[in-house]
Amino acid sequence: MRSITSGSPEPLAEVDGNRTRRTRIARPNRFEGGGAHQAHGHLQCARYRLTKVRHMSGAPSPSTKTLSAHDQVIFCTDTVAATHAATFAALLPNVEILQLVDGEEISDADRDRITIAFFSGDAYPERSPQYLRVALKAPNLRWLHTFSAGVDSPIFQSLMAQGITVTNSSGASARPIAQTVMMYLLALSRDLPAWFRAQQQSRWDQRRIADLEGMRLGIIGMGPIGSEVARLALAFGMRPIGMRRSITGTEPCETWTLDRMMELVAQVDALVLAIPLSDSTRHLVDANVLAAMPQGSMLINVARGGVVDEQALINALRSGPLGSAALDVFATEPLPSDSALWAMDNVIITPHSSGSTPSADHRAVEVFIANLGHLAAGEALINQATVTISS
Repeated sequence: MRSITSGSPEPLAEVDGNRTRRTRIARPNRFEGGGAHQAHGHLQCARYRLTKVRHMSGAPSPSTKTLSAHDQVIFCTDTVAATHAATFAALLPNVEILQLVDGEEISDADRDRITIAFFSGDAYPERSPQYLRVALKAPNLRWLHTFSAGVDSPIFQSLMAQGITVTNSSGASARPIAQTVMMYLLALSRDLPAWFRAQQQSRWDQRRIADLEGMRLGIIGMGPIGSEVARLALAFGMRPIGMRRSITGTEPCETWTLDRMMELVAQVDALVLAIPLSDSTRHLVDANVLAAMPQGSMLINVARGGVVDEQALINALRSGPLGSAALDVFATEPLPSDSALWAMDNVIITPHSSGSTPSADHRAVEVFIANLGHLAAGEALINQATVTISS
């Protein structure tokens, strides 16, 4: 049974074959769930600082299709609707909610009424194909919000090129990703994979390990993820240096501009990649960059696989100065079974899951709810993305 709920006073009929069910959403006086609440006439988001995606020069405006607060139909998962439908209805009183339910088809007529789509973390990755098949064919879609920070996917880029507003959840997963980065640093500096291999062989392998304290850490990309990595690195006694296009003065550590990249990589013990993928950052880390890194240094990629020349990385791990790597993202995902990376003892592989936590999903919903508040108030949406990759 497909599920449609309505925030309007009149119940909305729901039809399944010969059966009809009517549902009504009670309007709360304050937000329920999602960590957001309404106070003194304005929207507040708890425990989350919203950030904007900078518009890149030459990119089109985020949207050429009209978006208003009236008569909207939100397409979301049944999981999100179960906990946040009342909040959506409180913000947009005439909203209708079309739910994705496993194993159930959404009619063309309902699909054609979708104006807003919330691609939430609970849909990724298992339910993504089912969700996106509907959203991408919705002719009246005006705005899609994604739980992710990255919008380099051809899906999002295509929507933006059509004039559809795409907003992201930049910063929602920064904490868990940064914590995963510290896990990688601890594991690589201690060669944890070697201890795992020894354990499997019932072999007692005593040896000395390296300290993170005092290590020089380069961080390419000082958005929410890179900034959180720097904060945690400082707590571990590391010496982080950030790198970004333009220095704002608000960075939590010493920060250089990207034109000094070769200078930076030549002196770090570990390099963390946390920069968005765009035409200008594709293969930013190439054979020349890897060759300039100190002997035995570590590389961690939680950005996008395309930021690194993957074959050059494999070569550097085999015979170059690079000592080890921890990779959560790859040029092709899932990583092909015949990739040389799988068999490398000095590589830790995780399946693009460094930020997949309930708290990250929760914060992504908060960003979407905040934007519904902006829409209701006739204000510009936050975290609007722009086309960054040419077709």
